[in-house]
Amino acid sequence: MANGRNNTPFIVLGVVIIGVIFALAFGGSFQGLTVGTGTGGVPQAIPSAPAGTQEFSGQLTVNVIHRDALDNAEARIEGTNLVTTYYKSSDEITYSTIGSGTGNQLTITPDMNSIMYVSETVPTGQQFFVAPQSTADQSLNPRIIDFFFRDINNDGVKEWVFKMDLRSMDPPTAGQTSSTISLFVNSFDVGTFTLNTPADLTGIGTGAGSQNFVRWEITQPQETASAQFEYELRIDNIEDQKWDRSLSTLDMPNIGVKSLTEFDEQLTSSEIVYRFKVGKGTAQFDSANYVATPQNGNEVVPTALKIVTNLATNDDLAVTFNIKSLSATGGTNPTVTDTVQVQEA
Repeated sequence: MANGRNNTPFIVLGVVIIGVIFALAFGGSFQGLTVGTGTGGVPQAIPSAPAGTQEFSGQLTVNVIHRDALDNAEARIEGTNLVTTYYKSSDEITYSTIGSGTGNQLTITPDMNSIMYVSETVPTGQQFFVAPQSTADQSLNPRIIDFFFRDINNDGVKEWVFKMDLRSMDPPTAGQTSSTISLFVNSFDVGTFTLNTPADLTGIGTGAGSQNFVRWEITQPQETASAQFEYELRIDNIEDQKWDRSLSTLDMPNIGVKSLTEFDEQLTSSEIVYRFKVGKGTAQFDSANYVATPQNGNEVVPTALKIVTNLATNDDLAVTFNIKSLSATGGTNPTVTDTVQVQEA
C-alpha cells in the first residue's frame, strides 16, 4: 500500500542529478538542462551545510562552465567574458591566490582546512553581471556554502566571491593525477530597461482619501537583467497634507508593495523626495535589485504607484518617478525617469 507521501521533490532531484552526470560525461555541456536558473532579485546568501566530514588536500582540477542564468543554452567563455580566480585564506581577511582559469591543476594544502574561495570578475568591455544567487543554487553547485562581495585581491575593486567546501572529495579516477570538480557559473546579460509614460491623472476632485493609481511599467528585454539600486519619488509640493504618506504605496519589482512611510523622506525648498534604497543602500552589485526577464518571458514589469490624495480646488501635483541602476562596470547609469501630473481639476 502506498504510504501517501508526495515523492515529487525526490523525483525532480533525481532528474537533476542524472542530468548533471550526463552533462559531465559529455564534455561538460550543460545545454538544455535548466537548473540553477535565476530570475534576479536582491542577492541574499544563505549558508549551506558542509559537503562532508573528510578533510581534503592534494591536487584539484576545476572545470568551469559558464552559462546565461536566463538561458542555460547560452555559454560564456572563461578568460574572455568572465575570469575565475582561486584563493585560500585562514581568516577571511587576507587571501592568497592559488590559481586561475579552467581545467588547471590547483594544490590544496592542509592549512586550507578544505575551504577554497573563488572569485568571478567581468573584464572591461564585457556586458555581463555575475548572478551570485543563481550560481550558489545547491542543485547546481552543492559545494558552494556561502558567497559575498569583497575586494579579495586588494586592487580597489570588489568582486563576487564564492566559498567552496572541498571535504569528502572523490579521489582521482584511474589514470588521473588530481581530483576533479565542475563549477557552474551563471551570469546575466546586461539589458537596458525603459519606463513607460502613463497619462496624467485629471479630475480627481476635492476631499480626503481619494485613491489614485499611476500605472508605470518597466520593460526589461528578454534574456537580460538590469541592476537597479534606488527608487525615488519626487512630489513638487512641500504641503504633505495633500497626500497620505501612510496609505500611498509603490509596487517595486522583486521587492513588492511598500508604503511611502518605508521610504527615506527629504524636504527641499520646492518638493518632497521619497527614496527607497535596495539592499545595504549603497550603489554596489550586492545592494542591487536584479530585474531580469528569462528567455520567452514577459518583458513588462508593473511598478504601480497608489497615491491617496487630499486635494483642494485646482491643486496640481507633479509626481516624478526615478529609477537608478548600475552599469556592467559598477558605475551609475543615467537615471530612468517619468513625470505624471495628479490634478484636481
